Amino acid sequence: MQGGWNERDEEHLKGLVVGHYIMAGLSALGAVQVLVYGLVGRKLLQQLDDDLNASFGDLTDATGMAGPSMDAAVVFDGLDSAVMILMVSLAVLSVVTAIGFWWVARMLGRRQWWAFCYLTGWGELLFFPFGTILGIFTLIVLSRPSVKQRFGVALPD
Repeated sequence: MQGGWNERDEEHLKGLVVGHYIMAGLSALGAVQVLVYGLVGRKLLQQLDDDLNASFGDLTDATGMAGPSMDAAVVFDGLDSAVMILMVSLAVLSVVTAIGFWWVARMLGRRQWWAFCYLTGWGELLFFPFGTILGIFTLIVLSRPSVKQRFGVALPD
């Protein structure tokens, strides 16, 4: 055991690596979920647009009055664009998060970039509930002096 390093630290770091790979997979699945919900929402908006256009057309024909001052197609085109932008943005955010978790897992496995891994542990606290648990354990394990030495972090004398 060099520098206080022990099997417990090794076991805990291996567990953190596995946990980060799992979180990367969950984040990637989140991107798929966002895309599916976005496509379903877009389809529902298109159906609602069609139904409202049919209703306004029937109302206009029955009363002989002019249609509404704002065309429903204009409103739903704007909503369709907003749904698409939100869907793509959230999917990209999920993919970037998945890549981040995957990268942290690799760096923990290689015992490199201690500061990056430690700061990511703080960010993981926002991903309730699994990320919060993983973040707490990441911060606890990476705070140990023996783990810092294993990462090559200079300790104060």
